[in-house]
Amino acid sequence: MTSSSVLRFVVGFAAVVVIVAGLKAAAPLLVPFILSLFIALLLSPLLQWLVRKGVPKALAFAMVILFVFVLFVSLTGLVSSYVADLFAHADDWQAAMVENLHQWILYLDNRGIHVDQELFFSMVQPQKLFGFTLSLVKNTSMLLSNSLLIFFTVVFMLIESFTIKKKIRYIEKFGTSGLSERIDAFTDRINHYFTLKTFTSLITGLWIVAVLYFFDVPYPILWGIGGFMLNFIPVIGSIIAAIPPVLLTLAIHGFSDAFWVTGWFLVINVTIGNLLEPRIMGRGLELSELVVFVSLVFWGWVFGKVGMLLAVPLTMVVKFALEASRSTRWIAVLLSDNIKREMK
Repeated sequence: MTSSSVLRFVVGFAAVVVIVAGLKAAAPLLVPFILSLFIALLLSPLLQWLVRKGVPKALAFAMVILFVFVLFVSLTGLVSSYVADLFAHADDWQAAMVENLHQWILYLDNRGIHVDQELFFSMVQPQKLFGFTLSLVKNTSMLLSNSLLIFFTVVFMLIESFTIKKKIRYIEKFGTSGLSERIDAFTDRINHYFTLKTFTSLITGLWIVAVLYFFDVPYPILWGIGGFMLNFIPVIGSIIAAIPPVLLTLAIHGFSDAFWVTGWFLVINVTIGNLLEPRIMGRGLELSELVVFVSLVFWGWVFGKVGMLLAVPLTMVVKFALEASRSTRWIAVLLSDNIKREMK
């Protein structure tokens, strides 16, 4: 390796560090914008479909915006009321959960299975686990705290979607040929991912609501919304979604029902994540499984909870940018799940 190539590597690495540090520092400003961008990308195909069906642009835009407004208001109101009630009863349910664990240990002891209570509670620490669950619910609900800002940002992005392609074609006149085709291909991939992921997340959320209604667990709609949102987080999202309702079931109905609820969450996770999603995703994420997991950790560190939700599409954006240059295309290949497709 020559001194000039070493210098380029050092400068490039330093630039990446500066960019990442800037992104992390600007996270409070960037997170609502990034979330709005991906919501707009998800809604744009619906808007374009209405226009293609002959609906006037102004009416199609008004219909989509009304849908988004009703959705934001409904979610914010539901989640806020449920979370407030949950925190009002938190102490009682935490005490009931600990008492049910004591009863379960006594049940095992009566059947000849001795469990050291002091050791068990020092290892499990149910109070801290329940506290973690409450903080998880509170932090997830805070994603809706910027709903008004996100709503108006989505509105203006959808307005811009009517003219953005013309602007890109104009930019191509200045030497960036093929830019519109690459952006169209990328947005198709993003829309493909978001549309199908939204569909599978909706099934996940409805399934969770049905199971929790059957077992008479409080706030099934809240846990269904949580399951819907957390299903966008690869690998660990479905596990996190199961923790609050399982602990609440343990507090209210005891160990037996908590065991069955845990089993149902496992069934939902395997069915949706391992059977349905791979079948309907078709093309896949075009990212290796290791990259998906690392991206979850990285974007979660940079942008917090929203970064974890959008880890896959954000990494796809980075991969798309790396593919644009010959000097960085090898990094895009490393991120890919299929080297043959990248070499075409």
